Amino acid sequence: MDRVISLLAALVGLIALGGALLVHTNTETQRREIATEIAQLKTSMSLLGAPQPAVVNTPAAITTQAASEPHADDGVADALLALQDRIAALEQTTRDQSSQLEAARAQISSMPSTPPAAQVAAASPGPAASGLAPAQTITGQPAQSATASVLVADGPTKDCIPLGTRFMGQSGDSFPICKTKMVLKVAAVTDGLATINGPGDVAAGASVPYDKGCMLAVFSADTSGFAEMRVTCQ
Repeated sequence: MDRVISLLAALVGLIALGGALLVHTNTETQRREIATEIAQLKTSMSLLGAPQPAVVNTPAAITTQAASEPHADDGVADALLALQDRIAALEQTTRDQSSQLEAARAQISSMPSTPPAAQVAAASPGPAASGLAPAQTITGQPAQSATASVLVADGPTKDCIPLGTRFMGQSGDSFPICKTKMVLKVAAVTDGLATINGPGDVAAGASVPYDKGCMLAVFSADTSGFAEMRVTCQ
């Protein structure tokens, strides 16, 4: 009896071992099949994601492509032909615009760099026509005379203020005036008043005689200690 039980136990063990081996074999086979499918999918994805050769969208290429696909749908062929016509029209427009641009450049290069004096005189109205005082230009700047007696040959040309140019100054500043012997010195600046060596106190918005027949104009003066000024000579 004990021997029979031992044989049955051995038989059950063999059956269980055989079942385990069968399950292991089936599992290994399925694993290999899944790995093969994954590899194929990866290959397909890499082929789909690879960069495609560049296609030149020229009318000839489009025509060749349409001709190489005889079984393409008629709607696609019509769209390709319409695209070909559109590209040809755009190329023609580009060529026309390039020709017009070159013609305009040639016309501009052939024009004189400075207009004749007669044209300048005709384009610029005189004092009576413009309604401005004789000492004012169209831009509102005083007209400067190249032969003004205030100009000297050895006057400074660097680190100086040109005649007719607005500039900002504060108390203690000194400003040489270009091509002259004049040096404007700011004594003090208060709200609405600038004190200049020579003319003295000048209110903001006022213009007073300066040196050698020139005029000093003070445009603004405020509590920040700065004043905007200009020296002009006629």
